[in-house]
Amino acid sequence: MKIVIIGAGKVGYTLAQRLTEEDHDVILVDENSERIDLIRSYLEAMLMVGNGANPGLLMDIGMEDTELFVAVTDRDEVNLLSCYIAKQLGATQTIARVRAKEYILQNNNPALASLGLNLVINTEMVTANEVMQIIKMPNALDVENFANGKVRLLEIKARDNEDMLGKRIRDLEIPDKVLIGGIFRHGRMIIPNGDDTLQMLDNVFFLGERKAIEGLEEELATTRTRIQNVLLVGAGLVGRNLAILLERADYHVKVIEKDYERCELLSAETDNVIVINGDGTDVDLLRDEEVGDYDAIVCLTDDDKLNLLVALMARHFGVQRTLVRVGRPEYIDLMEQVGIDIVFSPRLLTSNEILRQIRKGEVLSISSFEDSKAVALELKVTEQNPLVHRPLAEINLPGTTLLAAIVRGEETIVPNGRTVCEPGDQIVLFTLPEYSDAVISYMEA
Repeated sequence: MKIVIIGAGKVGYTLAQRLTEEDHDVILVDENSERIDLIRSYLEAMLMVGNGANPGLLMDIGMEDTELFVAVTDRDEVNLLSCYIAKQLGATQTIARVRAKEYILQNNNPALASLGLNLVINTEMVTANEVMQIIKMPNALDVENFANGKVRLLEIKARDNEDMLGKRIRDLEIPDKVLIGGIFRHGRMIIPNGDDTLQMLDNVFFLGERKAIEGLEEELATTRTRIQNVLLVGAGLVGRNLAILLERADYHVKVIEKDYERCELLSAETDNVIVINGDGTDVDLLRDEEVGDYDAIVCLTDDDKLNLLVALMARHFGVQRTLVRVGRPEYIDLMEQVGIDIVFSPRLLTSNEILRQIRKGEVLSISSFEDSKAVALELKVTEQNPLVHRPLAEINLPGTTLLAAIVRGEETIVPNGRTVCEPGDQIVLFTLPEYSDAVISYMEA
């Protein structure tokens, strides 16, 4: 697939890196020649210096055979205009990243079609929504929904649930309509079988019917207090969006922000959020604000090291749950090793959201986990599909692949070897990224 990316900043670079690893033909454009020179030795993509909204440049690149055009510069107007021009010149799909609220449109809004946009992504809102999902489920590292919410994936740390450690998967008391789809261990994803055991540092992926997963999370959450009081450090765009979401969901929210204007803006947008103008690294301030009484702290400044410091101080004061934003995804493993519960990267979340839009045939959604070390595919089964009318025990899916759930009408099925797929079923498969194309090709055979 020919893909053009405008903007070689954090999101653009990360997206280009992941797409080139999947053997797409990627062209990355940025106005900053020094930035392009810096990444040239790290990226196997065609790199160009220029203005992504320049019609002449886009004509030279060739939009008529561009299947995906993504604009992710730090200027909304450039992103919107470049997508409009690209569409006029023949690009198939266009995606723009925007930050200003006045540009954030619903994806079914006719204005999107008039601009030639297939999707508008707001990095800050994507991040806020992801953090909100995690706060709602205090045992979760990640939560993803499939099949219009009928199927849910839940990622947890094995060490938070000691009863599971050392036991074979087949011996665990797992609710009906739930299975373990993956184990992330020492930087490697394992698609397990019943004889695998869970170890202390494992992250465990449960897949199943949404209500059954919710029940499982309730059981697991007995080791933790439900989150009700949340402290945010940083009132930038992510912090403001998250504070508003939390307030609407009736959480008790306090925000510490150093910038006075940001404090005023957040105060004007909320009714019950307590906003403190101060330095989140000030130990006396944290003590005065009784930080230890909060169930969770979310550190959202633009400084990775500051976020880590504040989270560790909060843990010292007794905060149960620590969530930290990082600008550099390579810090994620390190922060988790020193005891941070949840580490999230807005650029990875945004690139994941964009990757979902790269569709083939009957693929309904694609989600990646643990920095693209595992993939969940949601597909629709057709009459010609090789799964139809055969028990799963007779089917050899490519590579290490697990068919984790089947949605048939309103029924969710966690399959076994005797299960037979029918035309019209929606299925969720859990696999490794190196097998995802083979799985898709197999399903379309």
